[in-house]
Amino acid sequence: MASSSGPTPFRCTCTRKFTQESAYTKHQHSCLKGKKRLFSALSKAKELLGSVKRSRVDNSGRYTSTMHLGQESLCDSSSHSEPTSANPSTQIDEGLSLAQRRSQRTGVPMPLRYRQYDDVLLQPPPSIPFRLPDQQPQSNLPENSSDAFTGTCMPLSAPPFRTARNVFGLVCQFFSSTPPSHDPEEVVTLQDISFIPASTPAELSVPPEPRDISLYPYPNKSSFELGHWYWNGGVQKSHQSFKELIDIVGCPDFDPDDVRNTHWDKINSQLGTSAEDEEGEEWEDEDVGWRKTQVTIEVPFSRTTAQPGARPYVAADLYHRPLISVIREKLSNAQDGELFHYEPYQLRWSAPHLQHEVEIQGELYTSPAFMDAHRELQQSPGELECNLPRAVVALMFWSDATHLTTFGNTKLWPVYMYFGNELKYRRCQPSCNLANHVAYFQKLPDSFKDFAGAHTQGKGVGRECVTHCHRELFQTQWRVLLDPEFLEAYKHGIVINCCDGIKRRFYPRIFTYSADYPEKVLVATIRQLGVLMGRLHNLGMSRDRQQHTTLARSDASRNQLVSTARGLIYQKNYGVDSASVESHLKPDSWVPTPNSFSDCLGPLGFNMFIALVVNLLHEVELGVWRMLLVHLLRILCSLNKDRIHELDRRYRQVPPFGRATIRHFAANTSEMSNMAARNFEDLLQVGLHGLILSRCSIPVFDGLLPDEHNKIVLDLLFIMAHWHGLAKLRMHSDLTLQILNQQTTDLGEQFRQFKNKVCAAYQTQELNREVDAWSRRQLKEAAKRGEKGKANDIVRGTAARKPRTGGNAQGKQHLPRRKKSFNLQTYKFHALGDYVACICRFGTTDSYSTEPGELEHRTAKGRYCRTDRRAFVRQLTQIECRQTRLRCIKQRHQLQTSRAEVDESTNDPHVHHHIGQSEKVYDEFGYYLRSHAKDPAMQDFLPRLKDHLLDCLKSGMQSSNLGQERDSILFKRNRIYHHNLARFNYTTYDVRRAQDVVNPRTPHCNIMLLKHHNDRDDDADDSNFHYAKVLGIHHVNVIRVGNVYESRRFEFLFVRWYESVQSHTWSTHDLGRVRFILLESSDTFGSVDPAMVLRACHIIPAFSRGQRNPSECGISPIAGDHQDWCEYYVNSFVDHDALMRFHYGLGVGHMYSHEAKIECSSLTQQAIHTTSHTTRQSNDMSSEREETTTWKSPSDNEDEDDEENNHIGVEELDFFDQERNGSTESLIDALDNMFTRHVFDYEN
Repeated sequence: MASSSGPTPFRCTCTRKFTQESAYTKHQHSCLKGKKRLFSALSKAKELLGSVKRSRVDNSGRYTSTMHLGQESLCDSSSHSEPTSANPSTQIDEGLSLAQRRSQRTGVPMPLRYRQYDDVLLQPPPSIPFRLPDQQPQSNLPENSSDAFTGTCMPLSAPPFRTARNVFGLVCQFFSSTPPSHDPEEVVTLQDISFIPASTPAELSVPPEPRDISLYPYPNKSSFELGHWYWNGGVQKSHQSFKELIDIVGCPDFDPDDVRNTHWDKINSQLGTSAEDEEGEEWEDEDVGWRKTQVTIEVPFSRTTAQPGARPYVAADLYHRPLISVIREKLSNAQDGELFHYEPYQLRWSAPHLQHEVEIQGELYTSPAFMDAHRELQQSPGELECNLPRAVVALMFWSDATHLTTFGNTKLWPVYMYFGNELKYRRCQPSCNLANHVAYFQKLPDSFKDFAGAHTQGKGVGRECVTHCHRELFQTQWRVLLDPEFLEAYKHGIVINCCDGIKRRFYPRIFTYSADYPEKVLVATIRQLGVLMGRLHNLGMSRDRQQHTTLARSDASRNQLVSTARGLIYQKNYGVDSASVESHLKPDSWVPTPNSFSDCLGPLGFNMFIALVVNLLHEVELGVWRMLLVHLLRILCSLNKDRIHELDRRYRQVPPFGRATIRHFAANTSEMSNMAARNFEDLLQVGLHGLILSRCSIPVFDGLLPDEHNKIVLDLLFIMAHWHGLAKLRMHSDLTLQILNQQTTDLGEQFRQFKNKVCAAYQTQELNREVDAWSRRQLKEAAKRGEKGKANDIVRGTAARKPRTGGNAQGKQHLPRRKKSFNLQTYKFHALGDYVACICRFGTTDSYSTEPGELEHRTAKGRYCRTDRRAFVRQLTQIECRQTRLRCIKQRHQLQTSRAEVDESTNDPHVHHHIGQSEKVYDEFGYYLRSHAKDPAMQDFLPRLKDHLLDCLKSGMQSSNLGQERDSILFKRNRIYHHNLARFNYTTYDVRRAQDVVNPRTPHCNIMLLKHHNDRDDDADDSNFHYAKVLGIHHVNVIRVGNVYESRRFEFLFVRWYESVQSHTWSTHDLGRVRFILLESSDTFGSVDPAMVLRACHIIPAFSRGQRNPSECGISPIAGDHQDWCEYYVNSFVDHDALMRFHYGLGVGHMYSHEAKIECSSLTQQAIHTTSHTTRQSNDMSSEREETTTWKSPSDNEDEDDEENNHIGVEELDFFDQERNGSTESLIDALDNMFTRHVFDYEN
């Protein structure tokens, strides 16, 4: 083949090629994969240096320590022998890049911007290093596989492979002794692990290479872009959607002639076809679409009816997708497969202030449940004549019925399936489209009454029989989904050629099933409220914890009882609710319906009752917290109805926070009309900080009850808010789980105290809304039964009991109020005791909450708007096919085009803060000072500003002549520039990137800063922070005397400081309280460097302590003191990150709290002490269970040789100060400094 005559292309490590050197150089500065390879090269260099500590080199610059070479040091005993060459170091250097041969330089100082107390840029979880060039896969592994462990190669005693510790102290510990072949973290960027909205990308100037991409069934790109915009651009076209349309038709490649003659109806029909349709051949390689299966159940007619016996009834047509086809489609998708975790790992945390390494719970693929499933699979016998690597596919199911319209009875009962191998942050975002619609369940149709009447001479069947048939239909539909193909794959796996070119055998495993309580009853085939009611109030007691284990349900005793009961019903024609049947089932709350999960998957080790995970949305936010709030409102009504109005007024004055964290309470809270779970969660967060639950509540409820009851209620709200915040954390450690466990105990005790002392003191009755709701239910039930006379009696009785309001005949009527007591005998209260165990088993609750399922309902409702509202289920399946296939085509097209580069903007997650560059809004200093001459806030403004600038210029150095130094500072054009917004990016406790927006003109104006060590109070939990209100956002251009031609921009915040009144203390259940420093003080106002801001904070007025100026007369317009309150609460429960900042030292992403000698709160110290003991025990238990050698972090006094023998993997990068270093830029700079003037072999 003749060689190309064109110029030699420049090839990047990400496989992209460039013909121009300038484009190649520009790409190198932003190539994320190239930077990732820099990390890998750095990790490999450290591995070759061979120690956890800083390795020392001999005079010749050669390595003297023994190195580990991955698989060769594990499976082949001969690889442990020393080289026979006279100069073994020469052999080590062969094949290595110059960067890896270079000895490391120690003691390199870190830049100031990466010091300990500054914001630290986050990193993805530790990634897997690339193998050395001379490493070959094991002989007993297939040639196309490099996966580590198949159950026959590695000795069980081999220590697990561990990655290098990243800047936050996180380490990934795998089950096998060699690194996996697929590393999803390699492609993770900072934007992927950021909550900051993505910026608009700017395409590269280099045009992509033209490729032949199939757009079938669209004839050309123009028609495809329009079709994709229509189907996947949303139902309600917004301004953003309109701009996208303009971009499509305004593209130079768009040709109106291409779309003018397009057959849109035919294309839409082809996109919506399934395998069973006549036109379905084109899609068989990708998916089989939807199937329609006729579902038949056996309806039992008892011997008391005219025609006793079981009769088959065709209940419904079930539209569903084969689960195996969904799995194949997922694993064959290049974009999804790139981020798919084939092998689980333990995420462990080691920080200077921790005595031992602790385990982190977060994702499902890092949970003990996944590790146990993976271990069981790897240690089980493999398939005959198959050496392919085996992997677990984690399935997570959601199901819940929903209304498709605001008005009407049209419902849909979808079943969603997610993959636990994927990142939960992406699963919970509907825009990522990771929810797989696998079935639309059907209920018993109205025609069932006609069928029953035809066999009972028009009498019909009883309510118990209808309920039984409903259970039968639900379980039968699940039996359709758990088809033989799925069961075969569950036993023997399915072989799929993955996107990385490696064939693997995947074994599906069901881990979680998320549903509300009524649906859990259906799934588990138990009676509703069938648990022993007398034990439900024992939350947190030792007996309750014991009963959660000893009384756990299992299928051992159920199968025989259900089989006996079904024989009575279907063979002897006993009634479903007959005494004989009830005597077998009622004592244990079973129902006479076989469980599809237990029958199909029970013999394979699946436990349905463990898979039914907790439901924070319905059990807590819409359950326990709502129940508590309602009863508190009843107590206030029994005292004085005016206190309800005061409560509503206080809630309306609670300031909002964040984009949607705390919204403004516009409506009356006490009415609770049209509230969703989101609103109840806001009430909880706001109330607590009143002193209790509702963090907003503490301020809100504080002082509304008598003193003897006020403290009990505030403590309850505080503990409830604390428990709720911990239960909803997105990242847990052994330390936080210990605290959550203790808070569960405290919560149960406080609830019982509240019931016995507070609730017993008041005669509470129904609220107005409860009376109205009860009357509506009565009328509705009467209308259903056709008892019009009874309905009229209710209406007449209502009118007789209460006169018509306002003389209006149509006035609203109310029935007499019934007495209501506080009830702890509920399942939702009882379920609070399961959260710690569930988190320890499956990871954090956000991974399997019902909230993602509720959000996915929006997708089904949006698709319903595109149907004709008649046979809408089939049309929904067709729309789902169209949207999915269009996204696949779009993804294939995007993979062939150039990646986009993100311009630096206000949403760049790399920067700590962003203040606008505009200089349009300004004042001259003379005018600015004269116009505010009488304002106390401007007293000594200019000298204080110059002192602040001197501190920034001199880095805290003391000056002998302060006045002369002040005079040396000049301002360019003598101007001060003003800005409206400041955006602060920060690293959250769970190692994500988030953003707060500060606007001095709105309630979003409060910030928190870190205190100096000398200013802290060791007895308080909030002694680590300063709080301030931002009055202005400014910048100045500073020039120095002697160099007036150069100016430097300085940004600063003009703030009003708070002083502490009461410290936040976990042990006494006290929120922190602050107040403004008096205006007369010289410390009231000041200037703050924006780089010193941690993040925004939520400050709520202490309403019970009143306002400073009731007449709203102030003396400082800039400070706005006319609206000052005497005191304020610091809302530490406003979000999860704020909560973890008050658990100082427990936030993984809060690097400033990772001090070697840290002063923690008593609660945190107790958790650390307790977990240090339990961690050793759990490690011993884990060692026995895994039959592997237990390893621990080496202590400082251990020898380097011992460390090498204790574990295999990449060691910590200690030649950096990892506690202070956090950014990609700094690591690359340090690498450049270490290997100066050398060419990097990134490919190896």
